[in-house]
Amino acid sequence: MPVVTTSLAERLQATMRGQVLAGVPLARYTSFRIGGPATLLASPADPEDLKRALAFARTEGLPVHVLGGGSNTLVRDGGFRGMAISLCAFQALERRGDTVAAGAGVRVSRLLAFCCRHGLAGLEILSGVPGTVGGAVWGNAGAWGGAAADALASVEIVLAAGQQCTLLRREIPFRYRASGLPAGSVVVQAVFALAPGDPAAIRRRISGYLVRRNVSQPVEFRSAGSIFKNPPGEYAGRLVEQAGLKGTRMGNAMISAKHGNYIVNLGGARAADVLALATLARERVRTATGIDLELEVKIVGED
Repeated sequence: MPVVTTSLAERLQATMRGQVLAGVPLARYTSFRIGGPATLLASPADPEDLKRALAFARTEGLPVHVLGGGSNTLVRDGGFRGMAISLCAFQALERRGDTVAAGAGVRVSRLLAFCCRHGLAGLEILSGVPGTVGGAVWGNAGAWGGAAADALASVEIVLAAGQQCTLLRREIPFRYRASGLPAGSVVVQAVFALAPGDPAAIRRRISGYLVRRNVSQPVEFRSAGSIFKNPPGEYAGRLVEQAGLKGTRMGNAMISAKHGNYIVNLGGARAADVLALATLARERVRTATGIDLELEVKIVGED
């Protein structure tokens, strides 16, 4: 491990309560299980720790990437020359009347189970969405015509410059698969406005969405979720399928035979294989339809 990287980690660790690691492969922190090492991986213990990490990154000129649950992310094989941040310590989950406050590191599945136990409805549409609350809010994650923003009341963030603030739903310019939150800011907590409901009925709706997802999506393989955003009035998966690419393989990555908008890791796939398949799909669809598919998965790092 380069001395300069170790020195950076030691200097940051001296200011933080949370853990700081140097040169850690990010593959283990992503749902794809693909990716090279980050210069630093910081796991802040609380918002004040997060502010210290962001200040250190600014001072050292390090790019920052917040991992969330590592879904919707592809880390290149050369890794990330910067500071990756894990919010795994942000696990607070609290009912406040008919609202629920959830820390950014809370898994979406855990949030849904909590809402079900407390008889609070409104988030079932997120059933099966991978990742964490922070990532779901930042990317306005959703499925089946709904999205995280639909039930959101407010979001607490730490800005890139270090200020902590709370934004109400109406102050955030949500759009399809994007929140419009300030660049470089980090979600630390979200509050959802829900409605009282029968726990058994909520559980049935969650189960129904999970069954639909398991039937139509390649949940048996590692992936980053949907590779492309759906174009207006169309489905990216259908366009890729019509281009005859389902089941196409490069190395140990494959366009799913079950769903054209998923590229899966068959075991030991490289980011380069995934990107080559994505490029092929975009070219074939553009040639056939004139539609230029836009990546939904975030590409991080370098070759």
